[in-house]
Amino acid sequence: MSSFLLFSLAGAAILVVTILIELAIRKNWLPYFTGRKLLHIIAIGTTAWIIDRDQDIFILGITLVVMGLLLLVVLFKFKWWLQQESSYGIALFPIALGGLLLMGVPAFMVATAAWVLAVSDASAGWVGRRWGSPKYIFLSESKSYQGAAAFFISASICMAIRFPDLHIGWWGLLAFIPTLTELFSWRGSDNFFIPIFTVGWILLILRTTYLGSWVWMIAAACIFIFLGWWVIHKKWLNESGWWAAVWVAAVLWMSGGWIALSAPVFLLVAGSIAGRIFHKAHSSDQRTAQQVFANGWLGVILYMLYGLTDQFHWQVFAWCSFAISICDTVSSEVGTAIGGKTYNITNFRKMQSGLSGGVSIAGTLGGLVALLLLAACLYFLLPVTTIQLFLVVAVGMIGMLVDSFIGSKWQALWKKGHVLTETSSQDENLKLEKGIVWLDNHWVNFLSNALTMLLAYLLYFIFIL
Repeated sequence: MSSFLLFSLAGAAILVVTILIELAIRKNWLPYFTGRKLLHIIAIGTTAWIIDRDQDIFILGITLVVMGLLLLVVLFKFKWWLQQESSYGIALFPIALGGLLLMGVPAFMVATAAWVLAVSDASAGWVGRRWGSPKYIFLSESKSYQGAAAFFISASICMAIRFPDLHIGWWGLLAFIPTLTELFSWRGSDNFFIPIFTVGWILLILRTTYLGSWVWMIAAACIFIFLGWWVIHKKWLNESGWWAAVWVAAVLWMSGGWIALSAPVFLLVAGSIAGRIFHKAHSSDQRTAQQVFANGWLGVILYMLYGLTDQFHWQVFAWCSFAISICDTVSSEVGTAIGGKTYNITNFRKMQSGLSGGVSIAGTLGGLVALLLLAACLYFLLPVTTIQLFLVVAVGMIGMLVDSFIGSKWQALWKKGHVLTETSSQDENLKLEKGIVWLDNHWVNFLSNALTMLLAYLLYFIFIL
């Protein structure tokens, strides 16, 4: 059967099923949630089946990306009953799968990720909806451990079917990161992120020199358990922050071993110590999943690229990304703790201490000292050049300033009476004083890191390579 005919038949089948499920929901013949999950399994499962059997992978990749973009337009323009909730997942999965195929990822790996998404995500949804209690907010949506367990078990079975030659423990390890990725998803974003991180995680696992070693797996599990007890005992992270840290640590460990882990550990320790030097109470200082991902997600992606390509510059960029988070965190903690005059970075007028956009001498010096200590550690850990060390320090400082600039110009600032705060709540007395409603401190941290790293990437390749 030709690729064109295969694509056409599969597309027509998915379209017919979508219309039938839509009609069944409108006629109250089928519950909304059940219909949505059925469409999820059929659409993504059919796509996985095609990827497994088709030979013209490049054309298939283009077709999936175009299909996803068209579906996004449809969902923006029209309101389906299948989309009663604000979610664009049905359009995101073909973009992710097609993009992976166009990047040259082996079709078998992409199909594996698609099968996991089709079966395990639906299993988690059904089990979580029926038996999931209590529910927790891990990032922005409520999830349950029962749903996560269903995802993990079904994903492990998928891995066992796809990789029958591996040991049983490695099937669970392959399912680990996809499970955590689903735990932190929101509004259908899992349809985009699960395929990408499942493929990346599988490739990292299969490249590891420890494959087949039970001793290594037991040792790694013991280390993670000890670290979990330590950070929760010290109240450095809350429950959602701990699971986010596990996700970060697992990917970093597979990407670069203990050297990769040393960067976020430096960030966690430096930020926590700096914030506790002058503080007596810390119960409100526990870092959440939002903070962990805002400060570490981009660095993890860069380290994953290093782990998959063995190109040293990705490792340098990863440290630059962590340097931005380290400098911003330490400067904020030190500046708030020591006090002194704080100035708005956009107009250099005095402003309230502790608000985004403010810079102080003490905070800036604290961030610089942290960067110099980081550079000293990096000198002993990696074969870096003087220029690369300077790049890490310079990018860290610039990123901290960019963070302050974005925070001053666009971060949401709320007012209650005469008191200004950056934290919004359901309090009706809070009024938006300035900025963009959704742009909180976590988004500012992430965007400033991303923009600074994009600039650093361009400058590095123009002037250094």
